[in-house]
Amino acid sequence: MRTGLAMLVAVSLAPVAIGQIGNIPGTGYTGVPYSAVETEVTSSRTMTALIARDALGRTRQEYITRQQDGSDLHAVRIMDPTTGLVLMWQAGSDVQNHVVSVQRLPMQQRHTGPVPDAPDPSPGTKPCGVGCSVENFPAQVINGYLCRGFRVKRVVRDPANKSMSIATTENWSSPELGVILRHIEVDVIAGRITSEINNVTRGEPDPTLFQTPQGYTVDMNSALAQGGR
Repeated sequence: MRTGLAMLVAVSLAPVAIGQIGNIPGTGYTGVPYSAVETEVTSSRTMTALIARDALGRTRQEYITRQQDGSDLHAVRIMDPTTGLVLMWQAGSDVQNHVVSVQRLPMQQRHTGPVPDAPDPSPGTKPCGVGCSVENFPAQVINGYLCRGFRVKRVVRDPANKSMSIATTENWSSPELGVILRHIEVDVIAGRITSEINNVTRGEPDPTLFQTPQGYTVDMNSALAQGGR
């Protein structure tokens, strides 16, 4: 669902939420640069993303989708809190629209600084609500990093038949990296979605990854239309 540029725009401008592909992997956290591979698995497909964060807190996600003709479609998104902008483009042998779309980063995401002690929302800090419960897990090592984990269960209604079921969200985050390394969602509509970050390489990524590609036109119209939001 994230191969189209329009969908990338929608995902990029959504509020910060727990999740992985389509989410923001530690945008704004400075001094902890890394590169990694993220894999998301659903009942119908497997998607791979190459992700990176530089020392300034800028993040880059490159989603790779195999097309029916065997070619790969690359959808790139850069979240830059230093400029308050989101840059998005697509690349591949069959891509004809060589345009970099520019959107404004939501105000709450236009900040930089070190990874906080609790980089993701901590369970129990806010009321969970009716039909909701939180389970905290003992810390464990995931892909070489000590992570803290929790699972949130919520009662949800299936809009198709109005029946009630349980939806769960499970996160395992590394306080050292400021990144959720494992994320699992299970609900009646989407089924099971699992995403995991591995092959983490610490160090500054190639700075050219955060530059717009040669031969592409940068379209600022969308960003200007949003004004100061």
